[in-house]
Amino acid sequence: MKKLKRSIAVAAILSMCVSGLPAYAAGNTAPSLSPAMDKLVKAELIRGNGQGVNADYLSKHATRIQAAVLYLRLSGLEKEALAYQGTETYTDAAQAGKVLQPVVGYLKQHPYLAGMVTDTDRFAPNAPLTAEEYAALLLKALGYEAGTDYTSGEASAFAASHGIRSLQGKGTAQLTNRLMAEATAQALQAQLKNGSGTLEQLWSKHKQAGAFKPQTLQQTKYGAIDGKAYDQYGTLGWLGVPYAAPPVGELRWKAPQEPKAWTGTREAKEFAANSLQISGKTTAGSEDSLYLNIWRPNTTSTKLPVMVFLHGGGNMTGSGKDFQGEELARNTNSIIISVNYRLGALGFFQNAALKTGNALDDSGNYGLLDAFRALEWVQDNITGFGGDTGNVTLAGQSAGARDVLATLISPLGKGLYQKAIAFSGGLTTASPEDGQQKSEDAIVKLLVQEGKAANADEAKAWINKQTPAQLETYLRALPADKLVTVFGGTAIRMQPFPHLFRDGTVIPKEGFDAINSGKYTKVPVLLGSLETEFSAFAFGDPNFAPSINDGTLFTDQTKAAQYAAAIKYGSEAYAGFNAERVAEKLTSAAGQPPVYAYRFAWGTQPGVISERLRTLLGAPHGADMDFYTGKAAGIAAYFPEGYFSDANKPGREQLSAAMAAYLKQFLYTGKPGTGGTSALAAWTPWTKNAKAPIMRLDANNTTAEIGMSSQYNQGKEAVNAKMKQELPEETYKLLNEKVLAGRFFWE
Repeated sequence: MKKLKRSIAVAAILSMCVSGLPAYAAGNTAPSLSPAMDKLVKAELIRGNGQGVNADYLSKHATRIQAAVLYLRLSGLEKEALAYQGTETYTDAAQAGKVLQPVVGYLKQHPYLAGMVTDTDRFAPNAPLTAEEYAALLLKALGYEAGTDYTSGEASAFAASHGIRSLQGKGTAQLTNRLMAEATAQALQAQLKNGSGTLEQLWSKHKQAGAFKPQTLQQTKYGAIDGKAYDQYGTLGWLGVPYAAPPVGELRWKAPQEPKAWTGTREAKEFAANSLQISGKTTAGSEDSLYLNIWRPNTTSTKLPVMVFLHGGGNMTGSGKDFQGEELARNTNSIIISVNYRLGALGFFQNAALKTGNALDDSGNYGLLDAFRALEWVQDNITGFGGDTGNVTLAGQSAGARDVLATLISPLGKGLYQKAIAFSGGLTTASPEDGQQKSEDAIVKLLVQEGKAANADEAKAWINKQTPAQLETYLRALPADKLVTVFGGTAIRMQPFPHLFRDGTVIPKEGFDAINSGKYTKVPVLLGSLETEFSAFAFGDPNFAPSINDGTLFTDQTKAAQYAAAIKYGSEAYAGFNAERVAEKLTSAAGQPPVYAYRFAWGTQPGVISERLRTLLGAPHGADMDFYTGKAAGIAAYFPEGYFSDANKPGREQLSAAMAAYLKQFLYTGKPGTGGTSALAAWTPWTKNAKAPIMRLDANNTTAEIGMSSQYNQGKEAVNAKMKQELPEETYKLLNEKVLAGRFFWE
């Protein structure tokens, strides 16, 4: 009964105060004083048909809460905002009044309008609104973002170019109710950014749509799936969901196809097999591997931001289950999706015998095409899971991050996502010719292994005798595990495994130089890097691994100094390759939206992790991922003693919470800001002459240490010059000619 009374009360008040614009009294047929009001009544943004608006009301100033509720109504979020019962809110929420107080809390948990709020703790619901601020809000409802689609501070002019003319020239003038009504009426007739219709047509769809039903049984375009609940985190998950047909048989080395529909309900409670890859001395996984995993909060929230994650592993190893999002989905109030994609010889393969004339099939970039197919699946299906197809962030780590950056220059990525995150990934591509050579070398090895040829020369002669059709038949008949094995590993070198081919269709022939001409997808970008980014690769390098294994690294002063130098100089170049070089490249282009960069340094301070691990690893490549997922699946899994400990738990948990807060703001708004709290430092965009261009993320045992830093990592040439000047000749030659030679960042 209490719930019923509350619902009646809410409905009654809203019928009188929809978005701060009073409804006409039902049954009164007197004409209004504003044609714009008539338009809003006709569109049913205001209920009733007649009266209640007078000249005095129209001249009054509109408020922030009026604008906020109107935005939520236009976005189809008003009902769930009014029903919000969470504890997260602004300190002054009560000023909105009893009925609208939940809306203020909702906007704290769902920071769609964070750009409109200047104080991270106070919403100021009754503060007056400027014409510029309301123009930005209406543009957001249409799908346009400040800093991405137009310059901040020029919303009213940009809005006028899209038919919202009543705010033009008003700028910082306080918005009146008359202006609000006129601008809203004009916005209803404006076309959405995605070209799917007008705002009024979208509003009509929202009126018919219901809230997300928080249950494990959900419907996709291809059939029903039943997932699982993570009660510990208050989230739901669907694992092993097919987003493409199995790329086997005739579909090997083809662009991914849509999956076939199924009848009944498909279980989605377990991860699918990894994409086939080397695992130790054998192979693991399956050629049938194109599946994704979905996590979201166990709430009724709709229009949640979506983050699609591509795992790392050199594009040769790894899996979507390496990045499990049940905790992150809760902490960011978003939908997290991780993706399996084809790897190694099955994911990136160039050979003339396979050419068909189909540009996608001939590209050789099958793993990258899988990523695009996953994004298409999101566009077709994620609305049913409460996701916003107009707010998708493509993210990846290591090789997955390099793939993300490659999608920026691909014409295939346009419109599939609105933000990008590259956790430790630089700008790498390869020529199709290098790919052709790699496949030929692999075939030669296979022919010798199979006994079809006694040596490499005989194998090459055999290849030359085959017609393209015969060679294609041979390649397609090869067991997948043989192909994967013969391709070997990479150790962040391009020469052993060329991939991300500049084929001219999936990736332009000019590669990342496409950015120079502005021919790329311009979205806000967040870049990650680590303080000792190269340490894990030095750890596994054959020039150091024996000394680490037998313990002599800690007794041989020369070897210890060489290892320390490899980490110092290798990390400056590698972390700089992943952050500074990418930021510089992107921000050199006109019209590039904001770029943000961080350097993760946890584990480099004395006394946080064991001294042995600090010497060997510090803050290695990939260590930041556990701080996002809340897992101990990376370095902590390899070194359960001395890395994560009870002593460092308070500091690292505080750091992890801060990283999730910044990420949440970026997913919602494209700006990490202050993470939605006054307790965190403001994260400012990368600019050419900034004194503190990069965010430093660190913590001691008890407290997070976060702030913008003046640290600037130089590129290969400058680092090489420093090495030559500062290191003994023997150490310099070891690093330059062996340890660093051929690495992505050293080419």
